[in-house]
Amino acid sequence: MAGLNARVHCRRTIPALFLSALVATTSFAVAAVPRPVGADQISDLQAQAKVISQQLIEEQLQVGAYQQQYSVASARVAADTSAIAQTDQLIAQDQSQIEQKASEVRRQAIRSYMDYGTGTSGPDSALFGGNQQTSQEASEYDAIGVGNITTALDELRTAQRTLQTHQIALRQQQAQDQADQTQRATTLSQANGSQQHLVSLQTEVTGQLATAVAAQAAAQAQAAAAAVASAQRAAAAKAPVQSPAANSPSSTSEPPSGAPVASGTDPALNPFLQCVVQAESGGNYQAVSPNGLYMGAFQFSQPTWNTAAVAAGRPDLVGVPPNTATKADQDTVAVALYALDGEQPWLGDRCS
Repeated sequence: MAGLNARVHCRRTIPALFLSALVATTSFAVAAVPRPVGADQISDLQAQAKVISQQLIEEQLQVGAYQQQYSVASARVAADTSAIAQTDQLIAQDQSQIEQKASEVRRQAIRSYMDYGTGTSGPDSALFGGNQQTSQEASEYDAIGVGNITTALDELRTAQRTLQTHQIALRQQQAQDQADQTQRATTLSQANGSQQHLVSLQTEVTGQLATAVAAQAAAQAQAAAAAVASAQRAAAAKAPVQSPAANSPSSTSEPPSGAPVASGTDPALNPFLQCVVQAESGGNYQAVSPNGLYMGAFQFSQPTWNTAAVAAGRPDLVGVPPNTATKADQDTVAVALYALDGEQPWLGDRCS
């Protein structure tokens, strides 16, 4: 029992069977020529996935920057449009005032002419009739009135020309901003296209990686089943002949690779696994670690036991606590795990 707390061994889950950990990212280049399924292919796909994942993040950041630039350009165009509308309104107001002033000048001139020429009495008649002094005063009054109106009209026309100059400048700025907006929209569209391309590559490599991992897992399971069958043949060859039935063809026939192993057939353990039994549990097949997580002679965790049981062709053992399984079943699962992952599950004890 001294080996129960030595270290973590069968407790880790076989990395090759964890597809979700491998299919985390994408890749940007997919080899057109198929390669043999194996660790190298999976490593290459993972490396490609890592590169594409980084590129996708950078592209997403670039898309965000382009979107912000496009929004700023659009806001400038909207501001230009509003400013031009306000300037047009002011020009229209000035034009209206000019028309009003011009109309008033014409009205006053006509009324003065008519009042002076016909002698009609009225508020202004005294200014346009009578003696020389009165005529002079009328002339001065007329000059002042017309001069004031003319000055006002000149000021209004000057303001109108200024506003029109501003309007021209604003329209030029609007044209420039609209061109910038168009350019930003084109750049944003191209960035979105690049992002979609990267997403497509991510999906493609993810599928390839999943296929490669599944193929590797199947190959490992087949190797584990073959190892169990080989160990059984070795055990059967060493077993003494106890009855005629033991010499029958059915007892010595080789089970097909991957076929379920009959319960009770105890495969031979290699020297490493023989050492593990003593190091982990002192040979106690009912041993349980103090924390209750590791069980049996080889100190399996339940997830690792389940995985190795399937690889051994013994799905009936999935979910069975390892310490409650028979010695033959524990040995069978241990042989399968060794075929899958070598000494890795027991690294750290004196056997490795």
